[in-house]
Amino acid sequence: MVLLDTNIVLTYIRKYALVPDACFISIVTVGELKAFALKRNWGKQKRDVLQVNLGRLHIIDISNTLTDIYAEIDAFSQGLHPEKKLTISSRNMGKNDLWIAATAYFFDIPLQTTDNDFDHLTEFGLKLDKASL
Repeated sequence: MVLLDTNIVLTYIRKYALVPDACFISIVTVGELKAFALKRNWGKQKRDVLQVNLGRLHIIDISNTLTDIYAEIDAFSQGLHPEKKLTISSRNMGKNDLWIAATAYFFDIPLQTTDNDFDHLTEFGLKLDKASL
């Protein structure tokens, strides 16, 4: 069981493949995927693959319970967390990535990604599953 980052889902869609069963995504990823499809003017076949994959995934909504973790990860990434100190240079994460990381952390689900944007959050306690697709 993992929470898939947007880039992982995109890889499956580009290959016209199905995501594995029992995977999760953030509602933020759904928005990113739909925006990506519109901006890239995907054809019907690729949009259909997107819809099929979204139907196979467990989508986790943003709720008030995630806001404290979002704030903590944001402060930690910028080296400004009062209790958890970042041992490397501060990072300004994208707001969507913050929501995705907060979702994975809150639900204690490893985040599967190919991005290095989340690497520093292992110090915070985020579980990463670095994929090489």
